[in-house]
Amino acid sequence: MITRDTWAEGPAGKLRLRWTLPPGEGPFPWVMYLPGYAAGSLAFHPEGTVDPLRCLLSALNEAGFATVRAEKRGFGGGGGPKAQDAGFEEEHADLAAALSAVTRDERVRGERGVLFGHSLGGLHAPRLAAGVAAVRGVALYGVGWLTWAEYLVASQRRVLGLSGASPVEIEARVRVLERYNARALHGGAEPAEALEGIEAWGRWLGVDEHGRQLGRTGRYWREVQACPVASPLLALEVPVLAMWGSADWQSQREEHVALVEAIHAARPGMARFEEVAGADHDWRAHATPEASMASGWTGDFADGVAEALLRWLRER
Repeated sequence: MITRDTWAEGPAGKLRLRWTLPPGEGPFPWVMYLPGYAAGSLAFHPEGTVDPLRCLLSALNEAGFATVRAEKRGFGGGGGPKAQDAGFEEEHADLAAALSAVTRDERVRGERGVLFGHSLGGLHAPRLAAGVAAVRGVALYGVGWLTWAEYLVASQRRVLGLSGASPVEIEARVRVLERYNARALHGGAEPAEALEGIEAWGRWLGVDEHGRQLGRTGRYWREVQACPVASPLLALEVPVLAMWGSADWQSQREEHVALVEAIHAARPGMARFEEVAGADHDWRAHATPEASMASGWTGDFADGVAEALLRWLRER
């Protein structure tokens, strides 16, 4: 793996673009990785630890593809306020600026590439691809077909069930979640305000001492809720791959299947569903969702993720 960094000019300042390259002079076909919601650096984990992202990108390099990922604002030496305070749409604008810089880079000039949306990055991918001639496909992993509020309820029912919670406890927690969402996602309240009367559930809901939920502002999550899911995917004129791992307890197989079926109905033959046996949401190898939950975000890389993605890429 050969690593290089370049810079893009984003709306709030410079954004570091982290490249990994195959041997040779290029230009190379390319894959741009779009991560989920976490507001942190996209630098690789320290050497000697299992880093699923490094493993996947290395497999792509070995197959002749360049890869690139844009650091979120304020990370990797980039400018502007930290991503924790940015909205979802501001993050989308940063990614659009990064994609524009990627398509002009000499390493990939004249080559067409694929956007790979992981988790909430899957909401960005189809919107970014629209009208960009250099994009020849959209790959997705661990994404959704529901609105954010719908997903949260469905996901928590599944996660609580896998954790062994009783039907009574599941119902009670879902009611708390729906009460919180009514305020935070639909009513415009900030996370701390939305906890009024249900403060004891703050940690379970992911609200921290800084008044953020899962490390992001209330505005970020309201913009995720407002982001269209179906229409950008159905408007795409390029092939779509939707991958889901059988050990993924954070996203649901049914949503991926429904997504592909909807695209098939609109544009026959333009979408594929791939179930990756033994892969979890973080691309780690586990036999079951329960095993993944118990692992504490550890485990070997699930090679099937790279294999499924490469099978599809080689057809493009």
